[in-house]
Amino acid sequence: MAIIAIEYTYDVAQSELIAEHRPTHRAHLRDLHEAGAVLTFGPLGDDSALILVEADSPEAGLNVLAGDPFRELGVIKNANARVWNPAVNPWA
Repeated sequence: MAIIAIEYTYDVAQSELIAEHRPTHRAHLRDLHEAGAVLTFGPLGDDSALILVEADSPEAGLNVLAGDPFRELGVIKNANARVWNPAVNPWA
C-alpha cells in the first residue's frame, strides 16, 4: 500500500451548499479514518483540502472517497490524486 495525497478543489460558487454539508462530509471522512482507510485530512485555505489515504494507486485512493457527500453533491471541482512518499513517515 502507498500513501495517496488527494487534493480537493471546491467549487466556491457552491459555498452555501459546502457549508451546509461540511459536517456530513467530515463525519464520513472520520468514519474512513477510524476504519484505517484515511490517514488524515484538513483544509488548504478556503477553496481546497488535502486528504491522505492508504491505497494501491491514485485511482484506488479516489475510489476510497467515492461515497464522500461532497463528491455526491458535485461541489468538488477537481480531485487530484498522486502517490506521496514522505521523508518522515509517522504512519509507517
